[in-house]
Amino acid sequence: MTSARLFGIRAPVLSWVALLVGCSGGDPVGDTPTEPVDDSGVVTCELDPLYFVQTGVAKDGIPSLDDPVWLPADHEPDLWFLLPFDRVIGFTVEGQAYAVPHNLLWYHEIANVSIQTPSGPLDLAITFCPLTGSSLIFDRAAAGGAEFGVSGLLYQSNLLMYDRNTSESLWPQMLGQARCGVAHGSSLTLYPSIEMRWDGWLTLHLDTRVLGSPVGNRGPYDIYPYGGYESPNSGYTFPMPQIDPRRPLKERVLGVIAEDGGSVAFPFGVLQTLGPYGVVEWSHGSEQAPALVFWDRTREAAAAFSPRVGEDDLTFIEDPNGIFDTETGTRWTVDGVGVEGPLAGTRLEPIGFSYVAFWGALYAFHPNIEIWGPAKPTP
Repeated sequence: MTSARLFGIRAPVLSWVALLVGCSGGDPVGDTPTEPVDDSGVVTCELDPLYFVQTGVAKDGIPSLDDPVWLPADHEPDLWFLLPFDRVIGFTVEGQAYAVPHNLLWYHEIANVSIQTPSGPLDLAITFCPLTGSSLIFDRAAAGGAEFGVSGLLYQSNLLMYDRNTSESLWPQMLGQARCGVAHGSSLTLYPSIEMRWDGWLTLHLDTRVLGSPVGNRGPYDIYPYGGYESPNSGYTFPMPQIDPRRPLKERVLGVIAEDGGSVAFPFGVLQTLGPYGVVEWSHGSEQAPALVFWDRTREAAAAFSPRVGEDDLTFIEDPNGIFDTETGTRWTVDGVGVEGPLAGTRLEPIGFSYVAFWGALYAFHPNIEIWGPAKPTP
């Protein structure tokens, strides 16, 4: 990885002129913004100009969904586009399940939502970049609760978000960190989520709330707008820093990122060979903390967790009926919830800065990442 270079450009950044920016990459680190603007009004940027693309789409030309309405899962008039095999981003807040279809985010990429909790509103940015296949949910508190919008720019084919408090800061989605503008160096907190088939999420969470068609807009949400782009062995439309052929470039992988090294990618193509369910144990980060990945082939889902419940590290096994811990015999779902047995209702703690993305994109942002399992795809 090349070392980072910081270059200055004159504000406003979001005039979307050619930015002189410096090399970046690596894991999201830091919580406190650096001083981004000097006395002459020069703004700090930290992005490599070789992989910075103006797409021709204007700022907010892809409109974010702001304050969308949650619907019950059986509200068919506004969920007309959602088929059983479509993928959704699922998450829970205070025990209530929520789902955001990829179909909507193909056309909007960001949903800014505010969910009321006993301790106050939880402001989230639910994001999906179709070009890198990456889905991440962020707590917007670190950005002062600001809504995020689509800049119309890409970095390493990945969505560059901007926050509407400063309007002049750019946040690569896959880093969750401002790398250009007045918020430079600020990091967003990843909110736990899991990506899977809609029918799989629904069978786990019958009471789920879902984002449906925006009011007065049926849109083309039943049509994938990128043609054959998701074909596993197809290339990327925009410049990427490096290509790693050890896995298909568009294969979905679960990336578990460790700030101190030891990031690991879990390819879906390898996980599916484990059977209907799978458990992978490994050691996470420089401290070699116990960690595990759950896999559910029917739901096409994977997630990473700590095995610790209370003071004990549990041991997990899989069989054709599901995932179980050997200490209590509790059955667990792929999203880390105990559903049958003494630990029913318990949730495992998600581990790492983890999310699903295409292999080629994940490697571009984290070139030192290791691959779990065979490097070559199985025939």
